[in-house]
Amino acid sequence: MPLPVIKRRYDVIVVGGGLAGLCAAIAAARHGCKTALIEARPVLGGNSSSLIRVNPTGACTFNSWARETGIIEEVITEYVKRSHLPIRNGLITSLWDLTLYEMARAEDNLDLYLDTVVFDVEMSSSTKIGAVRCLQIGSELMYKLYADYFIDCTGDGTVGALAGAEYRLGREARSEFNETPIIAPEKADKQTQGSTLMFKSVATNRKIPFKPPPWAEKYPTEDSLYMRWHNPMVMPDGTKVYSGYWWIEIGVPYDTIHQNSEIRDELLRHLLGVWDHIKNYGNHDAENLALEWIGFIPGKRESRRLIGDYILTEHDVKSQKLFPDRVAYGGWFIDVHTMGGILAKDRPPEHLAGNPDLSDELVVELYSIPFRCLYSRNIENLLMAGRDISVTHVALGTTRVMMTCAVLGQAVGTAATLCKKYGVTPRELCKDGRYLSELQQTLLKDDCFIPDLPNQDPQDLARTAKVVATSHAMLKLEPIGGERPLNVERCLVFPVSEDRVDRVYLWLRSYMDKEMELTIEFMPVSSIWSLNEEPKEEPVKATTVIPPLYEGWARFDLNASVRPGRLYRVNVPMKEGLCWAQARPLPGVVAGWKKTYWKRWRHEHVAYALRLDPPSYPFRPENVINGYARPYKWTNIWISDPDKELPQSITLDFGKEVRFDTVYLTFDTNLNLETTRIPPLYVFPECVRDYAIKILDSDGSLKTIVEVQDNYRRRRVHKFEPVTTQKLRIEVYNTNGDPSARIYEIRVYNET
Repeated sequence: MPLPVIKRRYDVIVVGGGLAGLCAAIAAARHGCKTALIEARPVLGGNSSSLIRVNPTGACTFNSWARETGIIEEVITEYVKRSHLPIRNGLITSLWDLTLYEMARAEDNLDLYLDTVVFDVEMSSSTKIGAVRCLQIGSELMYKLYADYFIDCTGDGTVGALAGAEYRLGREARSEFNETPIIAPEKADKQTQGSTLMFKSVATNRKIPFKPPPWAEKYPTEDSLYMRWHNPMVMPDGTKVYSGYWWIEIGVPYDTIHQNSEIRDELLRHLLGVWDHIKNYGNHDAENLALEWIGFIPGKRESRRLIGDYILTEHDVKSQKLFPDRVAYGGWFIDVHTMGGILAKDRPPEHLAGNPDLSDELVVELYSIPFRCLYSRNIENLLMAGRDISVTHVALGTTRVMMTCAVLGQAVGTAATLCKKYGVTPRELCKDGRYLSELQQTLLKDDCFIPDLPNQDPQDLARTAKVVATSHAMLKLEPIGGERPLNVERCLVFPVSEDRVDRVYLWLRSYMDKEMELTIEFMPVSSIWSLNEEPKEEPVKATTVIPPLYEGWARFDLNASVRPGRLYRVNVPMKEGLCWAQARPLPGVVAGWKKTYWKRWRHEHVAYALRLDPPSYPFRPENVINGYARPYKWTNIWISDPDKELPQSITLDFGKEVRFDTVYLTFDTNLNLETTRIPPLYVFPECVRDYAIKILDSDGSLKTIVEVQDNYRRRRVHKFEPVTTQKLRIEVYNTNGDPSARIYEIRVYNET
């Protein structure tokens, strides 16, 4: 008996329920499109799901204050509040799956099809997809789903391939795009990065023996796992377990698509061999550990890359090129794994792991990603997000990580809704400046970040308001305990609000019994992600003498005239025996380091103790309407004086009576904290918890129109009955632990 076929029509169909697909579907649904999200597995999350357990990472691992926002920030914030485990390889549980499922189910315009495999497409013309045909496993149902626009988030580019979309598979010859010989081969080939199986162990109170099956691979010595580091992970309760590892990876000589099952079988041999090594060879302190979970679905890194109107290259990401059609960003390093993975036993699993001095070639700062990489150049209604976008094999090394894929997903989901709104193709949307600007501004309004693109929304009433607050904080970078040795060069970027810097003080400790002379450099910097820009002017230098065994503030006389409202940096050279005290990181403050023979600086997620004379006040209230909702070329945040008790308030004066019904608020959830380092059961202490939105009533009194308790989210959108007033006030009663009220952005709209 043939299976029944159910036919349905949608505005947008997203295929693939990883983080890219989830964010694409939610974005499309929130903007009014009837949307379907189709996922072949029973859970969402793709490689991050509990079936595979790869931790989502992105730009923030290698760049300060770069954690991705928008829908993926909602996901992360919700999950870390619930989970008793950190977001680390092998530790992701079904609670993650549930969080993603709840977010999808919360959207009225979104239909979710789990356990549903797309196996064919129906073309309405030679260049246009009309429908996808699906089989829902377990339900014995066939679906034929029609839509105006399709988004391929399958990772393998499956929908695109079925539709005849142009794609690439494997490595380009280095001469085609003049890419680095470290990664790009002399001749093009079909080789791809491999797939990985994760595992997780658990600590017990007794010895647990392990006898591997006879077919498991043998790794009897540390040398047999050449450069494949396998240290245990310290759990929140102090116990140590082994979990992961990303380098249990196999690709070449297998086809990562059509030999997926063979890859899984081979990976199991090696995974059990690695566990045998940990349990039975060497000293790994694993006697009481038991193998608790093994993945049976390989987590893929690379297969098809669908070709768009532009192919992003290594040079684009290294040069931080600002594309006019930029809609997202990346910042993970150029992470292209060794072909063959663990089968290449005499080679490191990845270039940087084998040679940290390749940092100059492989570590990048924030770069933009153009919309032209996110739609097919020959299938007119097909968009894509995830690891199947239009990039070279080398550039894929940085764009393929899941937090980057998530913001790409939100970009194409939003783009699809505008295509539907105006009845245009993605290419037409990109070429029309009005449509493209609307896409970019919509993404910013939805809390995405696009490099060097501020809020220019003419409908935002807050942009022209005068802003005052009850207080604002001074820049304070006092020692908090802990220090870093000057065994490398270090730098610190910080905001300067005044027109001069007479003196700068660094808190230093000397372990030498002789005095030392130390010379620092002082210069402007364009942004927090511009540590490696070419200096536009000669640095100011200052020298001081550090006494023997000294600890305390060291004074450097600069007597420098500066431009207020800019970022500046100090460079401190390597000086053995000297340490620089750490300080609490603040928005707009960035640290970096490099070895003396490196050309390029790398970011650190710390700050260093520094005082300025005169002091800087970079957290003023007007920051909330300056167009940016995160640190970039300035702090872009209002922070109240921590020495003054809450409540604190910030007021927008529109200069005349205005009518509005919606207020957008963006709070601080510490975007300097990368996902893998967020503690379990965590609420960001910097985030405002209890607050009220008030207006100036006609009788001159303040009227509360919204009151919120127990907030822990970065982005809050409040809709209410229309009001007319000249002044709007946000009053902050409590945070989740920080002594200051913190707000990045306030937007005000009349949306009815």
